Amino acid sequence: MLEDSSNIRLKAASSFYPRRFGISSLRTHIFGAPKCGKTSIALHYANNFKNPFYIDFNDFRNSLDLIKQALLKISMEKKVDCLVLDNIPHNFNIFPNIENIITINEYSNSNFNTKEILMLNFEEFIGFDKSNQSINHLFNNFLKYGGMPSLINLKEHRIEQAKIDLLNLSFKENQNIIFSLFLFQGQCVSINQIYQSFKKKYIKISKDSIYSLIKDLQNRRILYLVPSFNIQNSPKKLFCFDFSIRNIISYEKNFLATFENMLFIELLSLNKPIFYDKKINLICNNIGYIIAPFKSKEMIKYMLNNIDFFGLEIIVVTLELNDEVVINGKVIIIKSFINLALRE
Repeated sequence: MLEDSSNIRLKAASSFYPRRFGISSLRTHIFGAPKCGKTSIALHYANNFKNPFYIDFNDFRNSLDLIKQALLKISMEKKVDCLVLDNIPHNFNIFPNIENIITINEYSNSNFNTKEILMLNFEEFIGFDKSNQSINHLFNNFLKYGGMPSLINLKEHRIEQAKIDLLNLSFKENQNIIFSLFLFQGQCVSINQIYQSFKKKYIKISKDSIYSLIKDLQNRRILYLVPSFNIQNSPKKLFCFDFSIRNIISYEKNFLATFENMLFIELLSLNKPIFYDKKINLICNNIGYIIAPFKSKEMIKYMLNNIDFFGLEIIVVTLELNDEVVINGKVIIIKSFINLALRE
């Protein structure tokens, strides 16, 4: 029954690692992209209470009538002190009269305090790892496979197939279209450009349908469209919830797009507006980030001479180089991604 299922899930969660996304308010709605750890965060929090209870609306055994009966019982008995409602339908609004309720799905919810959950950032990725590998080995795995929490401690030879299975499960509807959208990672694109690209691939979909689908993927935090810093009505730059996704859905790799998307995910955690410029990859919190993973100090200095910094602090993000250069009296910091992510 529901009680047995709840106990099993809560017991399994007792060994979960805590995330940087803490829950502090009494009624919280957790949302975000598939497989980013929403349920784990909620269950980890619920285990701090004496009598928590968990219900998954996607569990085939849980009919809507059964769930409503359980909620009525919870409300009447007043024993449950923390309730977790996972995969809750967007329009469901029957809640028992208890203080601590956590709801979970892929969309934001204005009725509760909302908390967006992201994939693991690099600092969390290191904290979750149990293999005791070197920092460079961990970074290579992070870059290759991304920050999906459920995959982090799998054997390396199993990760790729496990990720393929999870993506197939998460994107059953419109999979070909959604995966084709992911391939625009790091590109500045308009709806018309996407439509024309799909037309060449014989993907049948209207411009209106593309717009509606992208809007839905944005609301679910699966796609992000970043506006231009200083040019209105410019095409927006597209990023994915999982920066490594191209490595799984295509044999055609694009390291620079993956690296830039990885930096974008790190900046998302700052919860500040993000922009792009033609020569500055990302701008956030008055800092411009320019990616130059393989360039030497001399090449970086030459590149920077032709860039308008707009009065921003500038950080050049590399794979390994940590240094600084002076351009027209302005000190430009050069940081490896590892040092940037670990705030060193």
